[in-house]
Amino acid sequence: ENPGGIHVLEGECIAEILHPLTHKPVDPGTEGELVVTNLGRTGSPLFRYRTGDLVVADTEPCPCGRDLLRLKGGILGRIDEMFTIRGNNVFPGSIEAILRQFTEIAEYRIDVETRRSMQHVKITVEPHNGVEVDGLIEKVGRTVKDRLQFQAEVVAVAAGHLPRFELKARRFFHSGK
Repeated sequence: ENPGGIHVLEGECIAEILHPLTHKPVDPGTEGELVVTNLGRTGSPLFRYRTGDLVVADTEPCPCGRDLLRLKGGILGRIDEMFTIRGNNVFPGSIEAILRQFTEIAEYRIDVETRRSMQHVKITVEPHNGVEVDGLIEKVGRTVKDRLQFQAEVVAVAAGHLPRFELKARRFFHSGK
């Protein structure tokens, strides 16, 4: 009834959303790691199992009427993909969410590498045919800076340059991992 989210069956487990570094509960609507404790599993209990999944608790009631915990957007990414740039903890999913807002972008790639002991982010975008490239590069760079508090290098490539994926796409590359 409301695509884009997942209900957690709280009769089967206790779900918590914790800050990935401090392990303290986050406020509803804030990204964090899903941690679960199963109920009624005597043979294989799990207590505060860290899933490594990045999620956000949906603060809006679901139209289906269930009052269970709902994860907005489902699983947004993996905690182990987090990197730090200029003192900010950044998840690839945060950058991807920004890039998906630009209908002018056909495909993209995110590269993180260490330059002079500092993390550097390079975003390669492949615009649709007919898109004014310089304006797109400037808009993407400004939006990343405004929302994530760091300057990313944004470059454009010709149509058909970036690979296409049939199944799960691999668009994030971290040379330090």
